[in-house]
Amino acid sequence: MPYNLERFCIFIYKVSLWFSLGLVIGLFTAQMQGFMPVWTLFLSVPGTIGLGWLFAVAFIGYTEYKIRKNTSDPASGTRLAVPARVDSTDYAGIRLSDERDLLILKITVFPKFGSPYQTTIRQFMTAEQISQLQIQPVITFYEDPHDPGYGTISLTPPVEQIVTDGPTSRATIVYPEQSKTSFLLLIGRHPNIVTRSISTVLIAGMLSFGFLSPFMVTGNVDWLRLRVTYFPSRLIFQYKGNFNPDAFRKAYEKAITYIGDRRIESLLFYKSHTDVRIEDADKPGYVTHTIIRGNSVEENIISWKEAESDHLFTADSIRFELFQKVMDDVETDHDIEDILYIGIRKGIRWGTRDGRIPPDFKQNHVDIHVLFRPNSESLYYHGKTGERLPR
Repeated sequence: MPYNLERFCIFIYKVSLWFSLGLVIGLFTAQMQGFMPVWTLFLSVPGTIGLGWLFAVAFIGYTEYKIRKNTSDPASGTRLAVPARVDSTDYAGIRLSDERDLLILKITVFPKFGSPYQTTIRQFMTAEQISQLQIQPVITFYEDPHDPGYGTISLTPPVEQIVTDGPTSRATIVYPEQSKTSFLLLIGRHPNIVTRSISTVLIAGMLSFGFLSPFMVTGNVDWLRLRVTYFPSRLIFQYKGNFNPDAFRKAYEKAITYIGDRRIESLLFYKSHTDVRIEDADKPGYVTHTIIRGNSVEENIISWKEAESDHLFTADSIRFELFQKVMDDVETDHDIEDILYIGIRKGIRWGTRDGRIPPDFKQNHVDIHVLFRPNSESLYYHGKTGERLPR
């Protein structure tokens, strides 16, 4: 494989790796926020494991390809094999599968022409190779022509005759250990401030794009922005969620769009989601349960129940201005963060507890109901005027 093509493939591999990492984090974040149905969790977990396995297999395959290329292909442009002495070996703490461990090898290289030099390389080796390395005094080193001072070792004897006193010589040049983060960077084998900066920007871009992909697909990027904006209020126990003005308007508009011209039994707005009991389009007279989180709709197709027609109403009975008026009134003597839900139903008016206003059993009214936690206190509002009803 030509060198430039090889570097391009490595670049694509790293870009895909960073994008996939962001995608996995984004998928689990979207699921935790309720923007994706629960069943996707059973696909994303094995999918993540499979994706990691593919990247590992690709990396192992490339590593073995490089070793074969450096040690058995004279036409590849690598320099001839030269003897080297292993000065120290350390485990890097990384294992690929159960057979390969990453070793940090400090070796002294004795080129045919020139002075000996010491270098530090990282290479994956099997348990058998590690055992052989511990008892073999001299190994073969193949220097990378595109990365002088670094390369690959082989446990086979070098093709050139080894000078008897070579391994006892001292190195006159010492190549520093390559940065541990160089593998993660997208460009530059020996990164400097410029290539590091460019790589950091590209990595941040790929991570962000991967992270946002699930939210883009489900149409929840704006909802993610709102969740992030309101997150600090969680830390001081004043989280309002969907009861914040911007979020409440978006939740209302999404619910009304979903409802369309179908009849509903109830519409309840919670901090984290909207609960809709709506008449099934394919089974008139039966209602089904739907949960809306952000821009995502999760319909429960097996929760049909027969509806009482006099308890059903349309979206024409629901005006956002009334909800705004109710929220403003609630805020005068209650904390918004204590609301469990604010919703609308059609039913009878029970009058006041002291009997001053008797129950109205003659007709059902579309009124707004506000329920608080933790004591389940309730407030009722007139569905046409938004005025608080006496209790």
